Amino acid sequence: MSLETGEMVRSSLIALPETKDPLVEEPLLGGFRKIMQYTSIPTMPPPLLVFSSNDLMVSQLLGPFNYFVKLTLLDCSAKSRRVGFLSRLVAVLVITLLSTRVAFLMMKSRGNVLSFAWAESNFFGFPAIFTQFCGICIFSWTRKEFVETFCEKLGKLKLLRLEQNAALDHYTKIHIFAIGCSIPWLVATMSWSVYNMFEGKIFFGGEETNILFCGILVISNCYIWFISSICLAYYVLIFSAINRETKHFNEELESAKKEKTLKNIEVLEKFDYRQNEILNIVLFINESLSFFGGLVPLFLFYGLVNGVYLTAFMDSVPLLYFAILMFNLAAIIFYNLAILLPACALQEHLTATSRILINNNEFECSKNSVVYRTYRVMVDRIEKIDSTIHVVGAFPINRKVLAAAAFIVPNLGFLLVLVKKVILANGGVV
Repeated sequence: MSLETGEMVRSSLIALPETKDPLVEEPLLGGFRKIMQYTSIPTMPPPLLVFSSNDLMVSQLLGPFNYFVKLTLLDCSAKSRRVGFLSRLVAVLVITLLSTRVAFLMMKSRGNVLSFAWAESNFFGFPAIFTQFCGICIFSWTRKEFVETFCEKLGKLKLLRLEQNAALDHYTKIHIFAIGCSIPWLVATMSWSVYNMFEGKIFFGGEETNILFCGILVISNCYIWFISSICLAYYVLIFSAINRETKHFNEELESAKKEKTLKNIEVLEKFDYRQNEILNIVLFINESLSFFGGLVPLFLFYGLVNGVYLTAFMDSVPLLYFAILMFNLAAIIFYNLAILLPACALQEHLTATSRILINNNEFECSKNSVVYRTYRVMVDRIEKIDSTIHVVGAFPINRKVLAAAAFIVPNLGFLLVLVKKVILANGGVV
């Protein structure tokens, strides 16, 4: 009996139970599979989003600039009350010194209107004003934890993606590009002051001055290059992050449109909520970035006009110094475009969202009033909410205004050249 029992046990262990064919997702769900892609909420977020803290997101976004900013003497992100008070006191002192530097350069401006000395001092003097804005921006952004709050909002927005894309969260190429572009900016910032130091002057067309002041100007220009590079990097990286999310949103919206799933109210409401979150983040960053993006281009445009006018003095200055002036002109143009183009790109992405929705005949024949009302809310939200940064509160930064400024502003410099030639032709002196 025991032998038979042992044989039965061994046979039961060896024999495998008969299994049926496993259920396959596609035949089971059919047409509902695409709808679930847009309406389902994952029970567990992707591992990257689970384990990444807000500090890690800030580090990923800013990269090395997260550490460079601590060397500016303007970082007020310290948690300790005593350290925070001391850092704010130092930052206020630095901003005051930056303002003093601007006043010093303005005092050193000499020459009659339309003269070389007048144009040169304006060319370097007006752009110098924006550097104190860079100091104020870094002070404000770090004190209010602007980047940390932005990354927190951005992290919630990433959870609303229908398809995760790790490439959207990597900014290494932008970090490398920003550091690379800062080198020509350093050359432009330092070259004119070093050249004039050997001439014993602040400006080439000005009077001779104490060599100590020339040395202080060279050192301050190096510091100006540092904080202006970091400020621009912060600005570009934040706009790059929201631009990527908006572009990815448009791609998924276009995909849903082609698959004709937008008429499903659950799908449309999910896009509606996500669009609302994007616009809320845009309005949030505009509150902090508009001071930099709305004022700095004005003074750089002033420098651009005077730089174009300086081309009329090619025969009046040494060739090397004229090359330095033109290199600084190119640097000012590049810096200004680096401010204006990311803001223009964001407006293009938001316009593309509206275009995708409007050019969709699914909603015209929809009999579902809730679907049509949600569709109208999404279209009206983009058209009625002002999401642009305005230069001096008057000129919105978008493609049309940028094209107009690119045509008008340089021609103001050429207009000054014509006025100068007319004056000289009639026996006048400039």
